[in-house]
Amino acid sequence: MTYDTSNKARRTVLKTVGAAGLVGMAGCLGGDDSNESGNGNGNGNGNGDDNPEDRDRSEQERVPHATIAINDDPTRDDWNHYGGVIPYWTNILEPLVWVSNEMELVPWLASDWEQTGELTWEFSLREGVQFHNGEEVTADEVIFSFETILDEWVWAPGWLHIESGNIVALDEYTVEFTTTDPFPTFPGTIAHNLVAIQHPDRDHTEDRVIGTGPFQLEEIEQHQEVRTSAFEDYWNDEPILEELTFRVIEDPNTRTLSLENREIDVALAPPRSRIASIESDDSLYLDRQNRPGAGYAGINIHKSPTDDVALRQALNHAISQETTVDTILEGVGDPGRGPISPIIYWSAHDEITDYEKDDDRAADLVSESDYDGESLEILVANDLVDGREMAQVIQGSLDGIGVNSDIQVLERSAFSEAERDGEAHLILQERGSNSGDADYIIYEGFHSEGDLNQRLYEEEGTGLHNLGGEVDDLIEQGFQTGDEDEKATAYKEAQQHIVDQAVTIPLYYSEFIAAAHENIDGAELGAIPQFSRWTDLEHWE
Repeated sequence: MTYDTSNKARRTVLKTVGAAGLVGMAGCLGGDDSNESGNGNGNGNGNGDDNPEDRDRSEQERVPHATIAINDDPTRDDWNHYGGVIPYWTNILEPLVWVSNEMELVPWLASDWEQTGELTWEFSLREGVQFHNGEEVTADEVIFSFETILDEWVWAPGWLHIESGNIVALDEYTVEFTTTDPFPTFPGTIAHNLVAIQHPDRDHTEDRVIGTGPFQLEEIEQHQEVRTSAFEDYWNDEPILEELTFRVIEDPNTRTLSLENREIDVALAPPRSRIASIESDDSLYLDRQNRPGAGYAGINIHKSPTDDVALRQALNHAISQETTVDTILEGVGDPGRGPISPIIYWSAHDEITDYEKDDDRAADLVSESDYDGESLEILVANDLVDGREMAQVIQGSLDGIGVNSDIQVLERSAFSEAERDGEAHLILQERGSNSGDADYIIYEGFHSEGDLNQRLYEEEGTGLHNLGGEVDDLIEQGFQTGDEDEKATAYKEAQQHIVDQAVTIPLYYSEFIAAAHENIDGAELGAIPQFSRWTDLEHWE
């Protein structure tokens, strides 16, 4: 059901999205040691090499257990209110709504949902779903789970657009949510691992995690590993494996070495420098999966001299995305054409008329612009993977067309402050989504009241990457509609304006990679890797 609201209401809800910022674990990509750069072939499907599932297993016997090495500590204190185990990766906890590899919303613990009013949503729970302690999932546990999140995470009310007390049980299997403002992307927003449903008896002090997933907790070895077993009463497809262990190996080279030595069976996020050696090893294979993220250099269109569209277009013609992916990213991924990954259904990747590498055209545009030899500042965060190297490639490309530049590398908090203050001309960014709702990517980056632009827009009437006017209207139109076709039309038109006006220099689309031993079948990543499911994982002798 779709509801039209006034422009004032749209402005209110959009401003709330920007104010929330969707920080930390709820939103943006980047800032780790993974291979989250580039983007496969742009079709949203995993494309593992030499798929072992095509091999004859008739002479082999199944092994009932497997070990996956992950690049994050699943037992750190951040996860205490989930019972002490990370809600990502482990398949112990599940949300109401899932996300498919095509970035579509899938009914999960909720069998269906409906918008019943401008601010109200009803979710019907799947009956008969059991927690790992044998009790059935009802509206009470859903309310408990959401109230816990709202209480534990200070940014959760702004992210979810819900305040404590606004979630009620209509009956045993129906939950009503009342949002703080019109929020048509609510179902996609709660399609997130952090919004997992758990039993109130969970207790991190006793290593007691009680979820509904296909695997249940057996033992936690703090900062080392999490051991799980198959949950026989799982409501969906029962896992093939009897036991699955998640081991913490934070160093990517050590993860890969452990895989090669058969100490583990699957290694998430192997380093790009080892991809070629893995591909040449007949005992190993890769699964590569597009992600809903993109890397680009955002251009400050309100700061001289990059307020000149001719200069911005020149900068775009100076950059070779292919070279960036092939050299800096070592071939992991696809060159970017726009600011939104093509795995997101409303991406304009296929429709965009982009800029080809053309130094002569770039030099002509520099001459036509008001550029007078000023040095452009390129801002990059010190935790952006390969950020410094990408900035150096951009710097060299600009030098080739007669444009001077300096690189400033700052730690993350100082970077964020300098970014929002509008101090730099070019800002290296990687933006993506860890939930089924990707609308905030286009809003926070390119709407005048978005998180990146809001401070300068409100204080000075400017911003960073916001064209304002028609683009703001198109973003609002796309955000506010519940119709996917209407959303795609509005967002794609906004993206074409962004590209035509050279608001960014696209660099790459994001990709995630897992490496597995040949005796492992079913190691398939999700479009949002944290949503990867391991129920089909098989281990053979």
